[in-house]
Order: sequence, then structure tokens, then C-alpha cells
Amino acid sequence: MNSKNQPKPKSPARRSNVLVEAPARLVRCAIAGVLMGLANLVPGVSGGTMVLIMGLYDEFISSIADVTRLKFRTQSILFLGILGGAIAVTIVALSGKMAVLVEEQRSVMYALFIGLTLGGAPLLWRMAKPIKAPAFITLGCGFGLMVALAVMSPAAETPNDDDDETSVVEPVDHSYGRDVAAGVLGMGAMVLPGISGAFMFLIIGRYEAILTSISQIKEYALSFGKSGDLEALHVLVPVAIGAILSLLVVTNLMKWLLHRHKKATVGLLLGILLGSVIRLWPMQPDSTGGDYAKAVLAVAVGVALTTGLARIGNKPASVKRA
Repeated sequence: MNSKNQPKPKSPARRSNVLVEAPARLVRCAIAGVLMGLANLVPGVSGGTMVLIMGLYDEFISSIADVTRLKFRTQSILFLGILGGAIAVTIVALSGKMAVLVEEQRSVMYALFIGLTLGGAPLLWRMAKPIKAPAFITLGCGFGLMVALAVMSPAAETPNDDDDETSVVEPVDHSYGRDVAAGVLGMGAMVLPGISGAFMFLIIGRYEAILTSISQIKEYALSFGKSGDLEALHVLVPVAIGAILSLLVVTNLMKWLLHRHKKATVGLLLGILLGSVIRLWPMQPDSTGGDYAKAVLAVAVGVALTTGLARIGNKPASVKRA
């Protein structure tokens, strides 16, 4: 019997690595979901950045792109299910606590997210190697884009906490074109790293209208139609249409770019990641030395957390051939 034609059995060590790697990557995916949930609770912080710093951005984009093209692979469904579940649980469980922390410890919380963001830079730098001119050019473009957004950033708007369910319902002005555009830009920003969806709503001038519309629909549902206003759907439906269109276009475009022009695209993502730190800088002219000390410590903790978490489920850097 010819032994050359027989397939070589996998070594025990290799089988062990595969078995350990899959659960570890699922844990890493869940952690990325928790970080995305936390990011969505902090104004100005991008959820896409949290997936990026965990080294799962390519898989994130590919999984969404597959679903939008009705390719329901088990791996994609499992990935998105764990990620989405972790996001939902985090938002529901920690929304109130995070709001208090951001309000009472603003500089520390934003410094922590700066650290988490910077901790992902070495991973992207390694992915972009060997660094060539296109990657440097796109890195500069990404960084410049974030600087421009930071310069044109409008003053932060926050809803009035005292306008709760007892508030008088006021009609929300709707502009179908701008609301579709808000959905496109908002969802695109949520998928892309470094840019907050709420920030894009602010730029296009629909932040308050969208929040008010959500509040009115929620009030209508909870009161079984006794209060609230279904007119808010004239805002939310166009936003949803824009978001779906954006999801279809942006994810498939990013998948194509990452597969066809990976180094240049990674350079762009690295520039966006580094530039996003500028807009997150929390220090004010009246900040004290103690504020700076706590912020520096929070940055260091964030960098350490990202560096450690990014190692979970990573494949070995190299495998020596026999």
C-alpha cells in the first residue's frame, strides 16, 4: 500500500491549538462587544474603534457584509450574535452607571478611552508592515480627517433630564432628505472607527430631533397609545432607511478595500484611530494637577487593558517549519 497518497494526520499539538483558539476568539469577541457597548454610552467615543483595537475589525466587516448579501455562514452569525448580545447586555446593565461616571469623572473616563484607543495602535502598525508610501499617505489622510472633524466639532448637546414622560409632547420637525442622510452618516460612523454616530447627527443638525423622536415612540409604546406621538415615525423611518443603505454600502466597500488594498486601508484606519484621540482629550484650562495625574493614570490603564485583551485568541506570530 502506497503511504505517499495517504493524508498526514494532524499532530496532537496542532489539534490542541485549534481547540483552544476558537473559544479564546469567542471570548475576545464578547469582550469587544462589551467595549462597544461602553463606547456607545460615552458621547464622542466610536464603537468601531473598540472592535479595531481588539483586532477583529476585518472579521466584523466581513461578517456584516456576508449577512447583507444573504450569505449566512455559521461563523458570521455566531460572531455577530455574540458581539450584538454583549453590546445589548452592556448597554442595558451599565447605561445608568456610565452616565453618572461620565458626568462625575469626565476627565478620567475619556482618558481611559484614550488609553484603550492608543493601545490598539501597535496592532495596526504590525498589520501595515512593511510600511510603504501608500500606507503613509492614507495614514496622513485619516489623521487629517479626524483633526478636521475635531476643529469643526459643535458644542455638545445633551437632552434635558427633567423632560421625562411627564413632559409635554411637541411635534418634531421632519426633513426626509436630511433624515435619510443622517441615517447614512450615523450608521457609517458607527461602522467606521474613530467617528461617533451621535457626532454625525450633531453635524447634520438632527441629533435633538432623532432623540426626541425615539423618546416619543417609546412613550407611545409604554402608554399603549395614550401619550407620545406616532408622527415621530416621519423622522425615524427615513433615518432607518438611510442606516440600512449605509450598512449595505459601507461594510461591502470596507471589505473590498481590506481585501484588495489592505496595507493602504490599514494605514487609513491607523490614522483615524490616532486622530480620534484629539477629539477625546478631556482636559480643560481650569484642570488641576490632580486632574492631569488621574488622566495620565487612566490612559496607562487603558493602554495596558487593550494590550492584554488583544492577546486573547491571537495566533502565534510565526511558526517555524521543520
